[in-house]
Amino acid sequence: MKDEPDDYIVRFMEPPTGSLATLGADARLVATGVFAAMRPERLVLGGLVVLILLLSGSLGDASSSTSMPPIGAIATDPTLSDLFREHVEEFERPHGWETSDVDGFEVQAAFATADPEVRTIVERLRRRGPFESFTGALRGGLGQLATGVVRLEPTTIVAGVDEAVFANIGRLWTHDRGFLVLFGLEFLLLISVFGGVIARLDAERFGRDRDVPTFTVVRWAVRDVRRLWGATLLPPVLAIILLLPAVVLGLLALVPALDVLVAIGWVAALVFSFAAAVVVVAWMVSLPILSAAAACESGDPSEIVVRTAGLVRMRPGRFLVLLGTALVAGVLGWFLVSGVATMTLEGARVAGGFFGGPTGAATGTAWPSLDAVPAVTESVPTGTRWLAVGIFDAWRSMVALLAMGWLIAFGMVSGARIYLLLRRSVESLRLDELGTPGPESE
Repeated sequence: MKDEPDDYIVRFMEPPTGSLATLGADARLVATGVFAAMRPERLVLGGLVVLILLLSGSLGDASSSTSMPPIGAIATDPTLSDLFREHVEEFERPHGWETSDVDGFEVQAAFATADPEVRTIVERLRRRGPFESFTGALRGGLGQLATGVVRLEPTTIVAGVDEAVFANIGRLWTHDRGFLVLFGLEFLLLISVFGGVIARLDAERFGRDRDVPTFTVVRWAVRDVRRLWGATLLPPVLAIILLLPAVVLGLLALVPALDVLVAIGWVAALVFSFAAAVVVVAWMVSLPILSAAAACESGDPSEIVVRTAGLVRMRPGRFLVLLGTALVAGVLGWFLVSGVATMTLEGARVAGGFFGGPTGAATGTAWPSLDAVPAVTESVPTGTRWLAVGIFDAWRSMVALLAMGWLIAFGMVSGARIYLLLRRSVESLRLDELGTPGPESE
């Protein structure tokens, strides 16, 4: 007699991988990514992504005019022209100060010494740079999202996601498409490479229970950068190609007499445009896990895109539950990470300034946004005191950058886990079946 049960008995007694019985366990595995993203090497990689985006976005704003509209005045606000006449000397006013197109950064500099109440009004009235507008809306939307999670208000959560993502991108598309395209390409490249490293590190640990050296995975990602980047970039490129027939027909319509023929045959452009819309929608739906999927697999970009979209199509409910779990866990995890960062910075600052000194004049930190809080001092630091305060602020920025890097790390960790769990649910593949050759081949 055989000591082990037959295979069909084991398969019958085990819950199927796609059943509701495993959904709770899968959700817990996604939620535990909060702590997996806190590993030092992942925080550094995420912080590096944030740093590069901040530098490039800030340099872009500084080298171009403000293209985004103001936040919006309230009923009691005066006009910007009236504020210039009342608070700024004529020789200090920027060019075009009487028009609505005056550069927002020049306006901000002109009112730098005005009263705080006046500067608050100016901030609502001045035009903004595209990166400044994007980050401001992103912060506002994420804050609204966090409020909705804490208060258990689904409408607030949806409104926060809309403000941070969809409405934010829509404003950039309307007012500065060049910035949106260039910044989007840069973001996808950084997420594909550095985010792919984070996703593969966690996939090796999550699926195979082993740690691969970080530099080994970095070399692997650099070697496969075209494949990793191509997986996230292929769908929008394909959509642009599918829209080319509409562009050609539009050019032909400029010729008299051909415009009628173009109008009759416009159904062909609609067919290709419909295909482009399907591609873009599938890309947007699978985008939260697409970069992580490319890091977990070894196929060409087209195979990865089709496979990821297919997994979402086969298990839409499971995908939404796991994605919602990641969203809620991410908000709660950010409260934890930002709380630790704030207590670290404020504890050291308050203790160091107990007897006075430069730490008391250093910038404080707000929780949970990690925004800088200017210190209230009786005099402006000078000499070595000014240098010391600047160094203290640099340390604060470094800690805040690592904390913000957790957001990138958790996004990639949760994306990798959701992809692997969906793949197990649909294709019955083990979590340790990762694409080869992988980092171990370096």
